[in-house]
Amino acid sequence: MTQVPQVTSALLWKATGVAVSVDLPLLIVVGSLVSPALFRRLKWQLVAAASLLYAVLWFAVGSVTYWDAVYSHVFPAWSRWVLPFWFGVVFGAAALLFWAVSVRARRWPAVWFALLGGLVSLVGHGIGISRGLMRVPMLAQASAVSALVFGVFEFVFYWCLIVGLAIAARHAGYALGLVKVA
Repeated sequence: MTQVPQVTSALLWKATGVAVSVDLPLLIVVGSLVSPALFRRLKWQLVAAASLLYAVLWFAVGSVTYWDAVYSHVFPAWSRWVLPFWFGVVFGAAALLFWAVSVRARRWPAVWFALLGGLVSLVGHGIGISRGLMRVPMLAQASAVSALVFGVFEFVFYWCLIVGLAIAARHAGYALGLVKVA
């Protein structure tokens, strides 16, 4: 029998410290390199990047790697291969909403976008916790608070990555002649 790795509160707090040390420089880079004018033009690239990133994450992590150990205890069996598409759509819609809110910021709209992305983890992880996420053997030794706090900083990283992917997509669009220089 394969032993299930144990995620503890102490491990999550240490991971939170690492995530914060990664997120802060990323937020500084995002804030300094993405002007409000550029951020306004990234609308659909942000939506596409968020959809793609979360679909791939959910496929690789949720449906494949940790399905048996974690997610099969939280979601019905029929949803295993639907969840990546579902979360791709949900997070794409969230990106559109976060773009609409962040574009109104006078300064650092991309930073606000990433911070909103971090906060959205509270909703998803809160729902997961209410469905028994913290009772699965792998997470049973971790507190909900440590999981929720880590999730915020984990997601800030993802949303900074989404900004980077959106910029890369925009540059690829220039190279292919699909996006006009504005």
